[in-house]
Amino acid sequence: MKQNDQGPIKEECAILSIIQEIKDGLRDPKSLPKEDRQQCVEVCILEGYSQIQITQLLRCNEKTVRRDIIDIRAKNALTPNVEFVKQVVGELYSKGINHHGYLMRLARSKEASVSEKVQAEYAAWKVLKDLSEILQSVGYLPLRPQEIVGDLFHHIDEQSLGKSFQDARKALTDVIDVAQQCGTLTPELQENVNSLRQRVEKAEIVQEVEKLSKSSNELKEENHDKPNS
Repeated sequence: MKQNDQGPIKEECAILSIIQEIKDGLRDPKSLPKEDRQQCVEVCILEGYSQIQITQLLRCNEKTVRRDIIDIRAKNALTPNVEFVKQVVGELYSKGINHHGYLMRLARSKEASVSEKVQAEYAAWKVLKDLSEILQSVGYLPLRPQEIVGDLFHHIDEQSLGKSFQDARKALTDVIDVAQQCGTLTPELQENVNSLRQRVEKAEIVQEVEKLSKSSNELKEENHDKPNS
């Protein structure tokens, strides 16, 4: 039996080598230091081993493996932290935008067929959609259409906002037309387009409600400022 009295081995490749040596009968797992054993347990968990399989591989009892798992979880535990959240969200956003950019380059590629371009365009939109929903779920974007439209009113005028709605409707119509021509109009794509159309309509309704509310408030202020006869 080959023995190795070296200290704790931290490199993952070395741990994989140790596991392979144990499988090949070249190393006695009972001679492993605690830290090495726990690293083996952690790698086995990542590889999908069950607790029973780990006990058989490392020739130890289930209590030892359970204690090792508790220690591993404690070591890998994350404490809620604002800076950590910012870092994770920033990394997620960066990767999402990179994926979107890559898909858009595919969609604009001269070598791609019309069908491939449509699929790439749709995939690029879905990346943005999923990313926006994740950002909404962690509070980086507003959840309700009213909040979004309300914020838009502070940055662009009503005419520009109306044009944005028109552009959105036209873009959705173009997606359906191209998909029909290419024979790639799937029920899922149709459902997504219908859902987006409904969201555009809701946003337009919100815009009209905001205009009516604004006009009503202005009329009230005018009446309030008029001197009493």
